[in-house]
This record gives sequence, structure tokens and C-alpha cells, in this order.
Amino acid sequence: MLKYICAAAALLILLNGCKPKDGGDKFDRAGMLTNLGNNVIVPAHQQLSSTATALKTRENYFAGNPSTAKLDSLKVAFLTAYTAFMKVEAYSLSPNNETRNLNVFVTDTTQINANISSGVYNLSAANNIQAKGYPAIDYLLFSRSSTEIINLFTTDLNATKRIQYLNDITNEIETVSANASTSWNSYLTQFISASGTDIGSSVGMLMNDLAFEIERCRKERVGNSLGYIGFVSSGNVDAHLLEAYHSRHSKELLAANLRELKILYEGGAGSGFDDYLVYLNAEFNGQPLASAVSNQFDLVIQMAEIIPVDYSTALTTNRPDMESLFLELKKLTVMLKVDMSSQLGVIINYSDNDGD
Repeated sequence: MLKYICAAAALLILLNGCKPKDGGDKFDRAGMLTNLGNNVIVPAHQQLSSTATALKTRENYFAGNPSTAKLDSLKVAFLTAYTAFMKVEAYSLSPNNETRNLNVFVTDTTQINANISSGVYNLSAANNIQAKGYPAIDYLLFSRSSTEIINLFTTDLNATKRIQYLNDITNEIETVSANASTSWNSYLTQFISASGTDIGSSVGMLMNDLAFEIERCRKERVGNSLGYIGFVSSGNVDAHLLEAYHSRHSKELLAANLRELKILYEGGAGSGFDDYLVYLNAEFNGQPLASAVSNQFDLVIQMAEIIPVDYSTALTTNRPDMESLFLELKKLTVMLKVDMSSQLGVIINYSDNDGD
């Protein structure tokens, strides 16, 4: 991997020496950002806010008088909101955007149970970052049979406190989602105007967010459960490290996340990063880099979806398929972090300590 680092460093030095900070080209970056903001990012945040409100409504309905039917309805609303969250998780740009804190896994079940037992907690505290958000609801609603879950919310000694905890978690999800949507509406003009490629520009931050999220797919959504430490496998498989482990929807969420990241890359029906790479005549192993990245997105999406069982099961029954998915996500990570970022003159400024 050292050769990639050296090559990328050399190319970045060349780019920075030959181009002004705006990228040194005439590509309509403001037009690309206008499309991404208006047609991809803002609608995704609006959908998240809407589904979060629906989740809160169903939680209130359930909490008023828990039953199996109401639990089933709440589970559907939860999975709908969680899937909508996959559309916005990548974005860290707008002010007061705390959406990423709603999906920090692996879930700290010990902390969740301690919070419920004491009834005293601060969801904003660092020790609760893995005891709230979607992963916490995944645990509260899916970790036992429906009958057992209902009993925990009705007849258990801490039933009232458990309902309150679920209420507080869903309140935060609804509030953060609504704030993020509102924030993007007001931030959009600033987002479009910051159309350079330097650190702090919208193009630079989006490129970093795109690479960061693909990195998370490779590492947290697949690699960790396979026992990978960086790119070295320990051989220790652990399904508990998967996203949405208790509901067993890891596969659906990963596929949804990858599809939305491809939309970010291609700009949907409008201008996107792929158009920028075409404009620059960027190449990858003798072929256009723009189509190479699109094809790699298509490949990992297909590989994520084609595994015939949930990922918890696949770790043992379909491990070669999971390993292949990890390796192809690794290729996509390098294409974005090294090849694409260097062509755009964007510096990847987050650290993953993974050695790529």
C-alpha cells in the first residue's frame, strides 16, 4: 500500500504546484454543488426528518399501551427511518449537524441497561454515544422475542424506565433529524458558494465525506465482523460487530448506503463527481476513471445484495462471499481516497489509521 501513498503524495505536490486553489480548471463546480444540494442532499434530509417523525409517532402509540401489533408497527417505522438515515449519514458539512452520532455501533448494551436501571443519564455525554440512536433501538426492539420485549415494557421492574428511555432516544432522533433538515435549507447558499477544491471547500468536504463513508462500509459494516484489523485478518469472526445486529438488517442497510453514495458520486440525474472526472480526462489503468468508479460501485452494491442470507449467518455459511465483498470495498476505497482525490486536487484530511 506504500506505493499508493507515495504516488498520491507526489501527484498532490504536482497538483498543488501547478494549479491554483480553485482546481485550475473551468468545470462548473458551483453547478455541480447546486444539483447535489437541491436534488440529492436536501431531499434526503427532508425524507429523514419525515421518517423520524413517523418513528416518533409509532413509538408514542406503542408506549401508551404496548402490544405485539404495536411493536410490529414500531419495528416497521424504525427500519424505514434507519434506511432513510443511510441517505444522509455521509454528510458532516452543515452547522449543528449531529446525525452521525445517531448511528455509532457496536451498541453498548451494558450502558443501555445501566441507564434504564438508574433512570439517570445524559444522552449527550460521551459515555452514551453507543447507547442511543438507531443501534440502541435495534437492541431494545429486536434482541428478544416479541413476547419477551412486550414483557420488558409492561411487567418488568424497570418497565416504566425502559419506556422513558425509548421515548428519550426517539425524541433525540426526531430533533436531530429535523434540525439537520432545517440547517441544510439555510446552509445551501453557503454550500454552493464554497466551490473551490481546497480544505474547507464544499467539493473538498464532500470528497472527504464520500471517502470516509466508503471506508466505514469497508471497515465497520463488513471488515470488523470478519476479524480484520486494518487489512490483516485475525480469523476471529464476530457477528455482534455488525450494524443492526439484533434486527439482522445489516445487508439491507449496507446496500442502501452504497446506493446513496453512488447517487452522491454521480449526482443522480444531474451533474456529479463523475462528470468532473470526465471533464478532467482522468484515467484509471487505461480507462476513464469516472466509469471505473461507477462500475466499482455497481459491483459492490451487487455483491452486498446477492449474498442470500443475513450477514450474521453469512459470516459462517457464506464467508468467502463476505471476504470478497470486503476486498472489493477496499478497492473502491483506494480509488476514491487516492485516484479520485488526487485528480480533483482534494486532500483527504481525515485519519483512519488503517495503512491505506
